[in-house]
Amino acid sequence: MLREFIDFVDSVLPSVSPDFRDGAKDAISQFEKDGHQINYLTSTLLPELSQGDIISKVPFTYFEEDGRQMIFTADAMVISTSCHIDKKDKILMVPVFPIDSFTGNLVELKKNMVFDFMYIPDNVMSKRYVCFNMMTSYNKKLICGGIENGKIKRIASLNQIGYYFFIIKLSVYLMRKEDPDTLGFRKCLSKAI
Repeated sequence: MLREFIDFVDSVLPSVSPDFRDGAKDAISQFEKDGHQINYLTSTLLPELSQGDIISKVPFTYFEEDGRQMIFTADAMVISTSCHIDKKDKILMVPVFPIDSFTGNLVELKKNMVFDFMYIPDNVMSKRYVCFNMMTSYNKKLICGGIENGKIKRIASLNQIGYYFFIIKLSVYLMRKEDPDTLGFRKCLSKAI
């Protein structure tokens, strides 16, 4: 999965050095060749709610084409940075869905080749996927209070590899290069100023 993902990142963020890319792929190949499985989650939860944590059922909202507000409940991944969680009063999260609800190419999802989604193969997450395109903001007291009183449970925390993987996936989703037409318009319009 990671070798394909590195190639995928290279295709959308071509500034990655070929030596770095190939070295990472070689290291992954050796790791897998030795029979090891890469883990993305910690064996125990981090001490505090942190970026990348998965928590249990929270409400999400979005708007339909006709303006109707839709609400659903799902597990969630914390998107806000850990220092932001400590200092601000809002937490940004995205839903985590059961993999059997996915309607696209499952092989591409599991290889993390779809921009909008993240798949983590560890046991806790292997039957779920993260959906980046439905971000919702929550009051920190609501979430932390729900955790303290047991209404919301912390399910998993990312380890260092999982955290870096998450950062790359989120960067690819939000910050990949724009299409040539849009970049051309931006360049052309900036000259007009």
